[in-house]
Amino acid sequence: MKRKYYLIDTENVGDKWYGLLDKVKKKDKIVTFYTENHSKRLEEFLLKHVNNSQIIWLECTVGNNALDYQLVGVLAYLIVKHPKASFCIYSHDKGYQKTVDFWQNRGVRISQKGLAGKKKEKKKNKPEKKKKGAQDVQKTFTEEQYLIEIAKSIPITNLNAWYCALTVILGQQKGRNWYQKIRSDQKLCDRLAQYCAGDHSERGIRLTSLVLCAAKLDTSQAEPIYKMIQSHDRKDLHMIKTQLDRMLGKKGQNPYYKAVRPVVLLLKDL
Repeated sequence: MKRKYYLIDTENVGDKWYGLLDKVKKKDKIVTFYTENHSKRLEEFLLKHVNNSQIIWLECTVGNNALDYQLVGVLAYLIVKHPKASFCIYSHDKGYQKTVDFWQNRGVRISQKGLAGKKKEKKKNKPEKKKKGAQDVQKTFTEEQYLIEIAKSIPITNLNAWYCALTVILGQQKGRNWYQKIRSDQKLCDRLAQYCAGDHSERGIRLTSLVLCAAKLDTSQAEPIYKMIQSHDRKDLHMIKTQLDRMLGKKGQNPYYKAVRPVVLLLKDL
């Protein structure tokens, strides 16, 4: 059974976390961060549970956001010390969200939970904006149209990348046939060369969208998927799969991972 660490920002949640002790598993740990300005109730609770091995008491230096910085520092230490554990920050402070995102993007099981008792309101659905670099990708293409879309993302001089993209998007046989034609037809190469445009990121998002389009998947996910791939090492396919599962709420045979896996190296080197 893997341990879970609960990091309590008492400056923010006060004494509203006391009931947590009755809910956590025996192996879990509650790390309580407090200052000399703590409440009388906290002091009484501390004296009552000072010998409780499940609670770690850490007195922090007083200062502007000082407790927050010390909590984040201890969190990093615990993650390195116990990489298989999971973590939960108890605080209403939205400033921790960047820290949570940072570690989640590196495969750490971490979340933040507030104790205000108020449920977050669901955001109203807004018309979805087109993703940068994906605006030209339609739902269906002819083979020639796919060729032009690939040309917008990959320089015609990078034939290895073209081979990869062609076989992933058009299939092995059709992809090889087009690859051979491109290599032997200089006029076709010259025509395709004029389409490549945009910076590394824009071309990468467009290619990701094209791969998703060919797999009949939601192309609106192209930009977050591309950015997530860029945040990981090219060899860390397991972490990319884990992050995709988390992003899209899918487990097992994730069709998005199946679609983008063959082009991960291409997207990193584009």
